[in-house]
This record gives sequence, C-alpha cells and structure tokens, in this order.
Amino acid sequence: MKRKEFHELIPIERAEQILKSIIRGSDTVVPIDLAHHRVLARDVVASIDVPSFDRADMDGYAVRAEDTYTAREEARVELEMIGRIPAGDAPTLTIRAGAAAEISTGAMLPDGADAVVMVEYTEEVGSRVSIQRAVHSWENVMRAGTDIRRGTRVLPQGTLLGAREIGVLAAIGVSQVCVRSLAVGIISTGDELVPAGERMEPGQGRVYDVNAHTIAAAVRECGATPIMYGIIPDDREKTIEILKKAISECDLILTSGSTSAGSGDIMPRILEECGEVLAHGINIKPGKPMIIAKMEKPVIGLPGFPTSALSMFYFLVAPRLRDLLASESTAAVAAAAGREHDGYIERAVLGSRIQSVGRHQLLPVAVVRGFAYPVVKGSGAITALAAADGTIEILPEVEIMEPGETVEVVLFGEGSANDFVIAGMPCDDLNPLIATLPFRVRVINMGVAAGTYAVRNGIADVAMLPLRADELPDSDDVVVIEGFSHRDKAAAAAYNFIILRNRIDSDRIRTFLSALDSFPGRIS
Repeated sequence: MKRKEFHELIPIERAEQILKSIIRGSDTVVPIDLAHHRVLARDVVASIDVPSFDRADMDGYAVRAEDTYTAREEARVELEMIGRIPAGDAPTLTIRAGAAAEISTGAMLPDGADAVVMVEYTEEVGSRVSIQRAVHSWENVMRAGTDIRRGTRVLPQGTLLGAREIGVLAAIGVSQVCVRSLAVGIISTGDELVPAGERMEPGQGRVYDVNAHTIAAAVRECGATPIMYGIIPDDREKTIEILKKAISECDLILTSGSTSAGSGDIMPRILEECGEVLAHGINIKPGKPMIIAKMEKPVIGLPGFPTSALSMFYFLVAPRLRDLLASESTAAVAAAAGREHDGYIERAVLGSRIQSVGRHQLLPVAVVRGFAYPVVKGSGAITALAAADGTIEILPEVEIMEPGETVEVVLFGEGSANDFVIAGMPCDDLNPLIATLPFRVRVINMGVAAGTYAVRNGIADVAMLPLRADELPDSDDVVVIEGFSHRDKAAAAAYNFIILRNRIDSDRIRTFLSALDSFPGRIS
C-alpha cells in the first residue's frame, strides 16, 4: 500500500482551538445513588416545602404558648394530658386552652398548638403534666417551609454532587437528577495487539494492548465515561463498522495506533473517506502522528506508543473534558488562580540538565519532593508509564534547560509515592530488596552526579551508584555503604550506596540498612 504523507503540522494552539470547537458533552438522567461526584446539568427546584408541616424540634409537650407564660420552677403550671403524638402520625386531636399532648421529635404539631415544652422542664402527674418553664410562640417548632420553600432553587446547575447535596435532593423527594455527561469510546487498532489476560506466544511480534486501559482510566479521572470497543485489526471494513457503532453511542471517540504515515496505517484514509480530517499531525513531540477528525462525532487518533498516547491525552484532550464536566466552584477556583487547570499542574524545580531536541516537545518527568527529573527511556518504553508523573513542555526555541529552573508539570493523575526515594543508577537486582521494605519506595534513575546531588539536598534518601568505594564522592557529609554485586553478560559491577551522614540514624534509613544486611546479594 502506498505511504500516506502527513498533512501540514499544525501548532498546539490551533489543535486546542479545534478541540474546543468540536467536543461537546451531553446530559443524562441518573438515580441519586449513582450521582455522587457528578455535576448538575440543570437547576434543581423544590416541588414541596421542607418540612411540609409544622413539626416538633424536641421531645416534649405540644401546648398553647400563652398557657405557659406564668410557669416558673417555684410556680409550676399544670395542663391536662389529652394524648400522645408519635413521629409519622397525622394527629387528630386539637390542643385547647389548658391542654397538652406528648409529642416526639419530628412529629406533626397538632391543631391549636403553637409551641413545644422540652421534656426536661416537665413532669407527668397522673393525667396532668406539670410545666416549670414558659415557652414563647413557635419555640422548639420548625415551621413548614422554613428549611426549604416550594419553588426555591435548592441546587444550581454546575453543582458538584457530594454526600450533602445528595441528602438535599432526597429531602425534597428527588430520586433522579440530570447531570453532565460525556461518553468516550476507546478503540485500539493494530494487528500486533493482544488483549491483556490472553496468552501471547513469544517471538510472534505481538504486544499487549496498553492504551485501552490507560486511556480509559485517564478518561474516568476527568469525570467522563469510557466505553471500550476492544482491539480492531488493520482491516478497513471492520474499522469502519466499529467506528460507526461508537459514533452512535458516544460523544467522542479516542483511537490509538494506525495514525502515522506508514503504508499499514489505515485510520487517516478511513477518516478522510468517511468524514473530515481537521488536522493530521501536531507540531509537538510526540504529537506528529495525531489525528483530529469528525465522523458526525469527533474522532481523535492518538499515537500508538503508550507514553506518547497518554502524554498527548493529558496535555491536549483532558483539559477539554474537564472543562465540559467541571463544577462551577472548580472553574471559579481555577479562574481565580489565573489558570484553567491548576489542579492538574504542579510546579517543580528542574533537577537535572536537559538538552532540547530542537522542536516543541512534551518530555516525561518524575516529580520527587518538588523536583522534576526527565524520564529518558525512549518513546516506546512501557516502563516510562510507571516512572513518569507527567510531562513538561519544552518550547522549540529553548536549547538547554538548567537545573534549578522552575517548570510546570502536566500531571498523569496522582503522583507516585515518595515515602523513601532511591536515586542514581539502580538495577533490577534491587527490586527484591525493595519488596522487603515496610514503606513505599520510589526509584528515580539519574546519573552519578545527579544522584549524589539528590542525596545531599534531601531529594533522595539513598543514592545507588555503580562505582567502587574509592570512586565515590569523598566528603564528610556522606557515608558510603557497600551494596551488592550485579552481574550481567558483560561484566560484574559493584553497586554501592551513599547516605547523608546526618540522616544515617533515621528510622527509615536504619530499616533500609537492616534489610540490606540480610539481602542475599550483599557484598561480604
């Protein structure tokens, strides 16, 4: 098949404009028990008064207030007991002058009564009740409609529904609400893909489908609903069939793979034939193979490499989804902060030197205790997904970024654990040791100099370096701990640890060293 050339690469700003113009959410009605953390699409107006009747706020006695005005502890007033009113009953009795009725909290006030005397200030004497404290009209009574009045807007559109808001809905008898919704179809393409969980024969050139699961999880984080359509082989008719099905059921379709300019990449041709390609190629690494199109509904083709797909989703697509599904309070906070999505951007200090590739770029980074370190593993490395917390944007005119510069990290959801940080040049032999530690460990790969710097500046707890003891930093501020030998096909190498001297007796360092002492690979 003939190779398909890229369209003109568009700048990221133009891609953002296109996405804002074509991605639209919808509204859906859900039961209130499924509405938690959803955003109201319409105002909710009370159709009843709450409470819908005058009710007792205390256990006590329903009375006419004027009958109690002379009551004192030393000069009590006695009233005739004419009945009892439990919560949930509609009283049939009437409180006349000189009469009272026992009443439970929440019960309907009977005709003739305009107050409740708390039980603490009463005493039953045969068929009468003795009252030692006066009450005024409507004391210890909640009047009908004083909490919520019929016709009142109780929750405006744009409200994020939490436990309290759902309680308000239940109080006015609402069982279903209209909430903002955005259904996102997830499609993976490629003959090489195998569903996670299926047996994969080695040596067949196949790989497990990563993107379907990472992108679906990222869609959920934005508040949207992912709908999975599985893996489509590089087959034109099958691809069109699944695309049409997804378009009929979703507001947006996200595909991954088959978007580049290779002879086997069929998605660009299908979208041109069956819809309109609005952009093919974005002038930012790794967005070159990305497609933005419309086939009745918007279709966005993400790159095939998992880290590239996730990077472009969080940087370009996720902000639009959050805009559509955000609560008004979230939007107000972001606007006050001067940014659209501050909750998903973390400022950090660059921890090591970066040399640009000479073009607009999203570089995966790990964020550790306020410092950002590049994850240099190549665009196809799956482990970059676990190592990176997000990306930083490098503008095309920037050649070098030096340590100490402040950067903004577009986060991949929540950051990784940083309870105990091991920096430097760790090897896989370290994993069994880490598994024995009773706290969460973060491993950051960096050079010898950066690892040493990280320990000395409190960014890392330990640096693991493939150097002999006589090659390690010679300084009074660090302690060298002999580690273990690592053998590969080429040679044997000794890995040693350096620890800041003034932290050697901290609890976690001592736990780490104890585990190291009993580790089988430890150098004797």
